[in-house]
Amino acid sequence: MPGCQPAADRRTGILYGAAEHVGEDLAPPVRARAARTVPGAVDRGRGPGQGRVMQGVPLDALVTRMLARSPFDYRVAVDDSEREVAYRLRGSAVVDRGWCRAGDLPGGMERDEYDDRAIQVIGWDEDVAMSTGRVVLPPGLPTEEACGIVVEPCGGVVDVGRMCVARSHQSLEHAALIGLMCRLYLAMREHGFRVACGMMPAPARALMGFFGLQLEILGPDRTYWNESRAPVRFSLMSATRILSAAQDQSADPPAARTSAVFAPPKPNEFDSP
Repeated sequence: MPGCQPAADRRTGILYGAAEHVGEDLAPPVRARAARTVPGAVDRGRGPGQGRVMQGVPLDALVTRMLARSPFDYRVAVDDSEREVAYRLRGSAVVDRGWCRAGDLPGGMERDEYDDRAIQVIGWDEDVAMSTGRVVLPPGLPTEEACGIVVEPCGGVVDVGRMCVARSHQSLEHAALIGLMCRLYLAMREHGFRVACGMMPAPARALMGFFGLQLEILGPDRTYWNESRAPVRFSLMSATRILSAAQDQSADPPAARTSAVFAPPKPNEFDSP
């Protein structure tokens, strides 16, 4: 992996997403590897891969509550057979979208070199696997290597991506994708990280605004995984809007409808200045 330096395109030297535009919590002066220990209470009643009840970042309680309300079960893949389930879900997604032919995917699985050190999350509807995504641990993240950048703090960032939902569960009236994102968030937190990056298309960037997360755009859109996507960075401490609203409520708010979450954003609403 290249040496630590600000997030800049090495081919042009252009610096994207300067810290002064996005607030102190996204500033990149810390270069040491992030601590891997996060205070948290282990929920002994949870099954394998379901994760811990996290405490330490204010957004933890909201995400944990949303997962508890979900009609679906989101778990980290615990063995090779479950990881293959994730790869087959991804394979079905790329075939459905016409990105490749089924014969191009050995065993119907879409995977790459980053999967060997990634945390694979799978969403289950009873015994039916219906969504998946992954968290790639440093060093050498897909977003960094695709864009020729280093995302700060060097060694303290994970890469969230390869999110997909089976066609059978893509209705806008349920929260299959939102639940998946919540579980990916917990996987990131369980490993001690508070900063993430990824290659996100515009709809995914808008969806991140549901969590009140401010995205730092690290570069221009480019074709990645067969779609136009931009490299982004976000800190879990940037969820100021949703946290402020939560502090004003004495009772749990009603569960959000996914159709409302997918309402078109205002122009540049979730982009960094």
